Amino acid sequence: MNVLGQPLDRTDGLLKVTDQVKYSADNPEAKLAHAVLVTSTITHGRVASMDTARIQAMPRVLLVMTHETAMRLPNGGKSNAEPPVVRGLSLLQTDEVRYSNELVAVVLVVADTLELATDGARKLQASIRYEAAPPNTDYQRAKSTAYQPEKMMGRPINTQRGDVAAGLRQGPTRLDAVYTTPNEHHNPMEPHATLARWDGPNLTLYDATQGVSGARSAVAKMLGIKEENVCVICPFVGGGFGCKGSVWSHVVLAAMAAKQTGRPVRLVLERPQMFGMVGNRSRQYQNVWTRE
Repeated sequence: MNVLGQPLDRTDGLLKVTDQVKYSADNPEAKLAHAVLVTSTITHGRVASMDTARIQAMPRVLLVMTHETAMRLPNGGKSNAEPPVVRGLSLLQTDEVRYSNELVAVVLVVADTLELATDGARKLQASIRYEAAPPNTDYQRAKSTAYQPEKMMGRPINTQRGDVAAGLRQGPTRLDAVYTTPNEHHNPMEPHATLARWDGPNLTLYDATQGVSGARSAVAKMLGIKEENVCVICPFVGGGFGCKGSVWSHVVLAAMAAKQTGRPVRLVLERPQMFGMVGNRSRQYQNVWTRE
């Protein structure tokens, strides 16, 4: 059958146009708690103090999770999974601040009070005092210390074919140019969202992800539990562009908060937070040499 040029129904088309799709943040849960992230207002340094007692005393606040109260994770919350399944995450294991808008706390409240959780997060953010350190924001100076993984998706990061030096010495035409591109951010219509629920030793995650198997493996390793005890569900993704191919901090934090409170926890990133903790295409500097 020749399908080119023929009208074809999308499998999920009817559900989407009739508003019957449930995305990760749409799944209902009894005794649901809302979580809101608190992010840094400095670029580099450490958290010196924050007024958690005031927020914890607010009506219906279940938990203020900080680097002092968050559950301790194996290996300091670091995973041995390779990119792009997992990156360097912020899981409230230290007081360090590594970049602007990095998460530094989570505020949790009981069901149907997302506004209260948001209010608590704003008040907590305003109370934070930092010890700021000079950030390294000079691109040329930072290149020498840039992180370089040995592998990407199981393959060596550096490859070479032929004699490059000899090839550059040949040919009458020479091109030696530098091309740069600025930072670019994903920001799909559906923001990153996770709903976490524990049933004894078993963790269920409704997560906005482009890779349920990779998410299952990475979360299990970071929490120090067996993969068979983790179930990741994502029947629909409201846009991803690659940013939902990795496991980010909020996924693990939702699971941690659910574990510490004994309640299902829903954590949805606010639109400005989509520019900080869920990756981007970094500024690039490419030097191209050719001979023709």
